[in-house]
This record gives sequence, C-alpha cells and structure tokens, in this order.
Amino acid sequence: MSHASNKIERHLIESVEPLSTPCYVYSVSEVEKNYHDLKSALGTQLIYSLKANSNLDLLVRCGHVFVDGIEMASIGELNLLANGKATRYINNPSADKAFIRAAIASKCVLVIDNIEQINIVAEFIGKRPLNAVVLRINHEVLDHYIDRTKKSRPNHFGFDISSLKAAIIRCAELGIKVQGIHVFQGSDAFNDTAMLTAQSALSLVKDVENWLGYPLTMLNLGGGFSSNWREGGFDFSRYRSLLSEFPNHINLVHESGRGIVASAGYFLTSIRYIKKIDQRRYAICDGGMAQNFLLAKTETAFKRYQEPKIFSHNLKRELTLEETSKKDNDTYLIVGTSCNKDDIIGQVTANSLSIGDTAVFANCGAYHASYRVAPFLHLPDPKTYIVE
Repeated sequence: MSHASNKIERHLIESVEPLSTPCYVYSVSEVEKNYHDLKSALGTQLIYSLKANSNLDLLVRCGHVFVDGIEMASIGELNLLANGKATRYINNPSADKAFIRAAIASKCVLVIDNIEQINIVAEFIGKRPLNAVVLRINHEVLDHYIDRTKKSRPNHFGFDISSLKAAIIRCAELGIKVQGIHVFQGSDAFNDTAMLTAQSALSLVKDVENWLGYPLTMLNLGGGFSSNWREGGFDFSRYRSLLSEFPNHINLVHESGRGIVASAGYFLTSIRYIKKIDQRRYAICDGGMAQNFLLAKTETAFKRYQEPKIFSHNLKRELTLEETSKKDNDTYLIVGTSCNKDDIIGQVTANSLSIGDTAVFANCGAYHASYRVAPFLHLPDPKTYIVE
C-alpha cells in the first residue's frame, strides 16, 4: 500500500465539499513530500516530468518545488509554462521545426534525439541565443559497456554508438555546445536497471568526453520510478555510493513523474445504481473509463482491478472494517457510464453498498487524468480539486 493510501484522509474529501463527481483530487503537500523524499533518497537533482500530470492549478501551487527543472514533451506543455523560472528541458523524438523554434525562443534546453534535429537547430544559430544541448542515448548503447543477463526491450529513442559519434561531429562543425547526455531505461524500470545503468554510464561518460574533446557538465540518468518506490526495497544508500564515483564536474540528475505525483492524486466517482445479474453485483457509477481509462485495465492481459475505499453517501463516514470485510460479503464490480463492456474500473467487497456512496481510488495522480478516451459519448470531463 502506498504512502498516501495509508491515510486516504477524510479531510482531503471534506476540504473540497461540496464536490461534484467524477473528479480528481490532488494534494499539494503530498507532491512536495514525494519530491523531497525522492530527491533526498537519490542524492542528486530531480527534474519533474510534466507529462505525468500537467494540471495547471497544481503546477502553480507546486512551482516552488520543482527547482531543478521540468521536462516537457509537446508544444502544448511548453505553452503552459512558457515563462517558467525553472530550467525547462524539451525531450521529444518527433519534435518538429515549429516546436524546436518555440523551445529555443523560450530559452529551453533541447534534448536531441537524432541528427535531423541538430540540423534544424543549426537554422537558428546566430538568430537566437542557444543553450548547450543534451544528447539522448538509446539504452542499448549501455549494453556495450557492461554484460546484462536480461536485455531491455528495444525502442526508438536516442542515438546508437555510430549515430552518437556522428552527432558529436555535427555539433562540432556547427559550433553547438553539448552540455550532457541523457540515458533512460523505461517506465517502472528503475529498481531493476539503476545500478547497471550507472555502472555503464561511468564508462560511457569517459568515451563521450573523449569524442567531444571537452568535459560534460550534466548526466541525466533517467527515472522509471514506480508509484510506490518507497516500498520497492531498493538500496538507495548503495546507489548513492556508486554515483559518488562520477567526476565532480558532472552534475547528476534524475527525472520523475509517476514517483512524484502518483500517490498525490485520487479519483472519485459516485454510485448511481446497484444491480445484480445472476450472481454478479454491479455498482454503476457516474465516472468510468471515459474519465479514468487506466483503471479499466484494458491494456493488461490479467486484469486485477483496484479496490477503492467507499465513503457513505454523505462523504462523512468511510465504511467500517466489518462492512468491507472479505468474509461473507459480496463483491461488487465498479462500472462506468459508457456502452463498453470493459468499462469496469474497480471492485470492492462489502456487506452492502448504497446509491450515492462514493468510491475513492488512490494512486491516480499520474497519467490517469490525461490518458483518456474523452470524445467517447461526449461524456463530461472530470472536475479537479486541489487541496493543501
């Protein structure tokens, strides 16, 4: 169980009464705590990945937290924080000329994915001030430096060894300064790959500096933190010791979205109807996969639905342990308002549920609000509430 869900906190709900469901509730204090705890555990700077949660109201409240920078992947995200004070990193393998122009005009740091992006940057040399760039490295490059028993799944991001060397030559020809490199193993991969990534990067950094002919100043070791990274058993002390082997002139950073905001967000939906078909019980709610597609588990081969906490219809009382005990109680499937048979977002075992009760799903702060099939049935967007 996550740090936040241990204290689902009736006050999170009471503080925004009256509320309208379906909705998301985000806790500013939880974002702050997650950020500072993870940064302390890593012992490095920590960049926030905006795609995890780009709610503007939450960003305004948490702007003072993300002092080490924010990573953006679209011009829409850039427009949200076009004049932000924190360093903004633009990282998208498909970034086109318009996006790159906007990023340069906004004084962002470009994370370069391919040679053609370097050639686009070249068009703006002498026209606008240009920050030193970061070169993104495909994770398979790291396999050249250390023997991995389990190979990572191939992807299309970043440079391989030959194209990296070509990129360095091209940057030198154009007079584009390279400040750092970016390596990333993928979502939820940190626990399994962090040690090997850092060990590989120690050798990779030396080679890149030799090819450049000057020292790097930054290394982004990526992220891949789970929403419950505290409970993952990772040896952060040993990891910090390994990171201390990097030369002092290189500023080490990590980036995270899910690990910072996941446990700071909740999805709430209210029960409209309760019905029984054969021996199956359903709680039909005003929110479902149209407002929270990830809870429906449609992309998971073996569906294991999340179990929400249920609050009585006046939101003042959480159902007691006896009411939600597994023994001799019924299992209800929590379903949404669409016409899709897969619109099942959770299940709960309880003595009884009532029309008007509210289901509260924890760990919905990352991706849940944006990863949606919003146009389907023209169903309403979920509302958002921000609490301290």
